Amino acid sequence: MSPISAMYRETIRDRAIVSIFTSEDQVPLAKILVVDDEKVICDAIARQLHDVGYFVEAVYSGPDAIEKISTETYDVAIIDIRMPKVNGFGVLRKLQEHSPGTKVIMMTAYADIRSAVDSITLGAVDIISKPVDIDEVIMTISRSLNK
Repeated sequence: MSPISAMYRETIRDRAIVSIFTSEDQVPLAKILVVDDEKVICDAIARQLHDVGYFVEAVYSGPDAIEKISTETYDVAIIDIRMPKVNGFGVLRKLQEHSPGTKVIMMTAYADIRSAVDSITLGAVDIISKPVDIDEVIMTISRSLNK
């Protein structure tokens, strides 16, 4: 087993990527939920955040996110606004009900003033544009955790 695989094991499920840290001295920086119906984007963000030390779970739909947040708590949630069935605002509302302490960062490829105002009004701490710059995402997470 390589030193990297000794530190953690990555389990890929059909709906989530879960990073499991096995060493007590490898404490994740924060527990993060990434929600985006675009699987490739969602997985890329999740992997990059995992690589810098976050515990990350990724889901690919609003209903799956609502299911996750009904049983889990997160330090930060990064949620795409435009998704079928239940959009990001619906997920944000449910998250506020179940875990009001979770910092929410909304994400959209269609940035406009209305989306930004709605996001902040509903309780998001920030909004980021797609395509995402992972450095911007990490800085936004850091700022939100320090608020």
